[in-house]
Amino acid sequence: MTQLTVQDLDHTSKSEDGSELHLTHLDPIPSYEESISAPRPGSLQILGATFGGVTCTPQIQKLVDTEGGGERLTLDLRRLNVALRPDPAPGVVKVLTVLYRFDDDADLDTRLFYATEDANPSKVIISRQTAAAAQAQAQAQRQSTSQRGGGASSDKLFHGLLERPWRAGPGGEVDILAVVYGPRRVEATPVLSVLANHFEGRWGQVRMTNDFFGKDPWPYKRKTWTIYFRFVGSRRVQVVTGWENGALEIPWSRQ
Repeated sequence: MTQLTVQDLDHTSKSEDGSELHLTHLDPIPSYEESISAPRPGSLQILGATFGGVTCTPQIQKLVDTEGGGERLTLDLRRLNVALRPDPAPGVVKVLTVLYRFDDDADLDTRLFYATEDANPSKVIISRQTAAAAQAQAQAQRQSTSQRGGGASSDKLFHGLLERPWRAGPGGEVDILAVVYGPRRVEATPVLSVLANHFEGRWGQVRMTNDFFGKDPWPYKRKTWTIYFRFVGSRRVQVVTGWENGALEIPWSRQ
């Protein structure tokens, strides 16, 4: 697992007038990863995965069971801190996100799963059969939310086929595949527009805060964020993840 780096600066320095300044700063640095250009052969292909502010794609791919002629991924949410050790944030309820596809999906289709460690059911199986059932449930939930006039669901678990990626108009250079903040998928156009402009090089540092995402989806909880994206014309999925109040300011590969 790519370990989240934390800079913890607690020191005393001098100001211009000679007085002491006590500086205490906790600044999580985002964890970044690119998928391979052509995903590994097989029916279940893990394009990216994050857990507690770090990337863990290889570890999740190793958990895919290929025995019995059909691939499936079995997850015990209560033991993710063991399966994906070292635990990136002991004592904190974390969110797992997995972006994947099946080999017979449309060329650029992607599927998203995310869940908190304390979500129910605690045991989750990702396979062709469960994905179909999850997609039907996700569509029903989306229709119900739309009829109520609400926004994105704040459930602790989501599983479904993603609709077409978000792109900033005909001339857009980046496809935003999915954004997850805490236990909520973010689909607000102002947020996606800023992120697309950032990855295209037209926006500087972005501070990942409740204000930026529009609201606090998980009050009194320390939250992570994850962004899956790719450049138009590329099959390479890129993912960046980190903790709230961290800054998004890493250069991106356009290959």
